[in-house]
Amino acid sequence: MKNPTTNDLDPAVRKRILERVREINHRLLVRLEAVAIDLNHDRHLAALGGIDGIEREIGEMRSFLLLLP
Repeated sequence: MKNPTTNDLDPAVRKRILERVREINHRLLVRLEAVAIDLNHDRHLAALGGIDGIEREIGEMRSFLLLLP
């Protein structure tokens, strides 16, 4: 059995990571679309609510992407 290297990643694991990143990305796009609509209707408080906590989701997405070689 060969020793794993940092570039070795089970294809199934890689696929699952990318699926998770796509899910997060989709949620972010939906949220930002709603924020854009709120801003177009001068609803700044709704827009603020829409972006509340978005940094956490971006950070989660970034963490998953960093797992990939």
